[in-house]
Amino acid sequence: MTATVTSVGGRPAASLAAPIACGCCMLAGAVYVGLNDPSTGSGFLPCPFRTLTGWWCPGCGLTRATHHLLHGDLGRAFEFNAFVVVILAGLLATWLVWLLHCTGRPLAWVRRVPVWAQVASVVVLVLFAVVRNLPGVGGLRG
Repeated sequence: MTATVTSVGGRPAASLAAPIACGCCMLAGAVYVGLNDPSTGSGFLPCPFRTLTGWWCPGCGLTRATHHLLHGDLGRAFEFNAFVVVILAGLLATWLVWLLHCTGRPLAWVRRVPVWAQVASVVVLVLFAVVRNLPGVGGLRG
């Protein structure tokens, strides 16, 4: 006889499948990026936006920055993308909120991000994309 979990916190256990699968994929991706240097170019796809336009997008350099961050080289990580820590922390926080929501645990400590903060984040990332494409600011390019 095998035991099966039919509910977690009053919700079906199947509702946990998506965040757990997504977390496993993120972990596998982090391991791959940590073991393989994206700067070598092999095994990684180029940024589609940069390939099509020739411009640096706000995400350009994130893979290389993540590689250096996983190796403890924060300085090199920031050279590739100044927002690497903020973006990765945001992704992790979003995943954790999703996971906790699926378990049925109360999320009293999580508050909805105000609209002004969402707009400000988009504006900052767009400004970052514009500035990193200006002549003479090569230090902001991935």
